[in-house]
Amino acid sequence: MQKILKLSAAFLSILALCAGVALQRTVAQPQTKKLNVLFIVADDLNTSLSTYGDAITKSPNLDRLAKRGVKFDRAYCQYPLCSPSRTSFLSGRRPETTRIYNNATDPRTNLKDVVMLPEYFKQHGYFTARIGKIPHDTYNSLVSWDVSEDADPSAYFVPDEDGSEVADRTKPPDAERMNYRGRTGLSRDALLKQLKPGDEGGVPLTWRATNTKDEDEPDGNTARRVAKLLEANQDKPFFIAAGFHKPHLPWIAPKKYFDLYPQAMRRFPPHPPMTAPTFPRLR
Repeated sequence: MQKILKLSAAFLSILALCAGVALQRTVAQPQTKKLNVLFIVADDLNTSLSTYGDAITKSPNLDRLAKRGVKFDRAYCQYPLCSPSRTSFLSGRRPETTRIYNNATDPRTNLKDVVMLPEYFKQHGYFTARIGKIPHDTYNSLVSWDVSEDADPSAYFVPDEDGSEVADRTKPPDAERMNYRGRTGLSRDALLKQLKPGDEGGVPLTWRATNTKDEDEPDGNTARRVAKLLEANQDKPFFIAAGFHKPHLPWIAPKKYFDLYPQAMRRFPPHPPMTAPTFPRLR
């Protein structure tokens, strides 16, 4: 999670901090009807969306969602890294309190038995479920849910079907292969092995325009699984979390989405004047 602004983490952080206050207070007059919660997190999503004035990005579904609710214009990510931000919005505590500043520290190292957001809902009679990435995926077991499922296994699979205009870095000849649904492709581990000594970050800058369908992609599978949970639990109050992996690297998606953005319409962001001399010019 390298970007400072993230739309989902931005407005969800406000909700989570409010929930953190709620964890420590007793509601004087409980509501007669419990409201359902669909909690959506998209990894590395920032404000490059048409609802925030971006002239290139096509985001009709998020635009419709923004019109139906409250859009925050000055809400910021708690921390420019995955686990610290996720630990913060799940616990309702700032990173300065959790003291989680990297992805390698157990989120409960300092929080101990703090009640996390879905656990609070569960204590108050809610059905709770997570599909996809809500805590940093290494620490899924540290948060309790009624249903807790990772994204479809293809999240760790890069298919061989390649519709990219330019070859990417995800197909070295000596890469480890894994078979998924009868297809051969790269494992996530094989991607990580392409990092050169001294490189930082988890996954190299890679992309692929695939010939797969939406439902074959991990996020497409997550959306469909969440939709089924919503339908199956209409008779009870629920807190259901949908954790989408994209737009986190690697940028792998069906070719139809790449086709929405021909090269001629792509634009690099301008260099901030005060930093321009210190960065190579993008072309």
